[in-house]
Amino acid sequence: MIALRLFILASAIAMLAAQEASSPPPAHIITEKTIVRQNGYDFEFQTSDGVSRKEEAELITVGDHQGIGVKGSYSYLAPDGQQYIVSYTADDKGFKPQIRIGSSSDQ
Repeated sequence: MIALRLFILASAIAMLAAQEASSPPPAHIITEKTIVRQNGYDFEFQTSDGVSRKEEAELITVGDHQGIGVKGSYSYLAPDGQQYIVSYTADDKGFKPQIRIGSSSDQ
């Protein structure tokens, strides 16, 4: 019984050590740009792990109400090695994303 407990403990320690060894290093920001205007904003960034995002927004008026209209995109490298790219708009008509898988020329 003691041998079984030691085996389970040793297995758990080995699995934790393997997970820590395979963890990717923390991502850092490669580029970043932000512009805030009176009627909206623009920003973009790219990180060392393949994530990027770009967004622009402007004030919109719908009837008597004011809101913000946004369009942008983001991309990331998934664990399967594919680059996924999401382009979107968000306004008074809702959030409308379009998703595609990137090619090697997109990276």
